[in-house]
Amino acid sequence: MVRRFSLIVTHIPGYYERRDALEQLRDILGFVEYVGGYHNVLLLWVPRPLEAVELLRRKLPDWTPILRAIPVLDVVPPRVSAVRESVHRLLSKAPPGSFAVRVDGYLVDEDGRLMHRVDAARYIAEGVERPVNLGSPDVLVYIKVVGRPGRRSAAVYVGPPRGILSVPRERGS
Repeated sequence: MVRRFSLIVTHIPGYYERRDALEQLRDILGFVEYVGGYHNVLLLWVPRPLEAVELLRRKLPDWTPILRAIPVLDVVPPRVSAVRESVHRLLSKAPPGSFAVRVDGYLVDEDGRLMHRVDAARYIAEGVERPVNLGSPDVLVYIKVVGRPGRRSAAVYVGPPRGILSVPRERGS
């Protein structure tokens, strides 16, 4: 299991891009603890991840290797039942409105078998008393499976879709 983290940042692949991404993150956010990473993914701990994403949105320079910044509200094992429990708890605190579930990566069922992402999303959404709006939800449930084989975790974000920063989409590049 990966240590706790509160922010996932993806960047353009490459050694120098990784170094530049970490340097920009430290310059903008101040305290950033590197927890782990692989390929073009950085797992970080920051004290206030939602505020960190907004700060990055405002202060990232024109050229940045950073592609996305995802705040993490909970980290659980990549079992669909553990993710469902976390999501239902976080949704109970979220503002009212429609929701959508997006799964990035593969969760496992109780027997340890990989689940199709659509099946996992349906299982997680079962029992939620909110309207579903896949196109423009008020509340986005985003699950990203991170880590290396045998050491995977599921990072959970529940909040407005704007809470996740996508630099290429927002800058039109």
